[in-house]
Amino acid sequence: MAEAWKTVAGWDPGANGAVCALLLDAKGHVQSVESLRFSRSTDTDVIDFMREFRPDLTVLEKVTSFGMGRGSAFKFGASFGFAQGVMLSLGARFELVTPPKWQRAFSVPKSDGPQRKRELKAIAQRLYPGRKLVLEDADAHLIAEHARRLLLQRSK
Repeated sequence: MAEAWKTVAGWDPGANGAVCALLLDAKGHVQSVESLRFSRSTDTDVIDFMREFRPDLTVLEKVTSFGMGRGSAFKFGASFGFAQGVMLSLGARFELVTPPKWQRAFSVPKSDGPQRKRELKAIAQRLYPGRKLVLEDADAHLIAEHARRLLLQRSK
């Protein structure tokens, strides 16, 4: 495989989130897709993943803990802070993007909760038909695609 022109990543924070890296060719087409689910990884695995791929741009989902209990909100905040800390320690360029902003590009039907997650997974599966996606990593793939589109738009 030829060397990647650029690499972008999408980071869906939280214990049931994931990070996805897209390696792009010179035309911005996806050459390779790699992902890491947090439920199956250690913090060191996540750091090593980001160090290996060194994305030119990472989009980190900016979500709130609204509606969560205190314990869940604390864990979620710690995960979000960990993501920012990894990016800062690696000197990586990253941007925070809210769910409505990155989801807008994918024309996600209006729905809530589990149904919305299934719809997002279906969209991600259509974009990456060769990959076996699960609810846990689907958002990260879509956020990475959002990062790819941002990078291409800015490269014009």
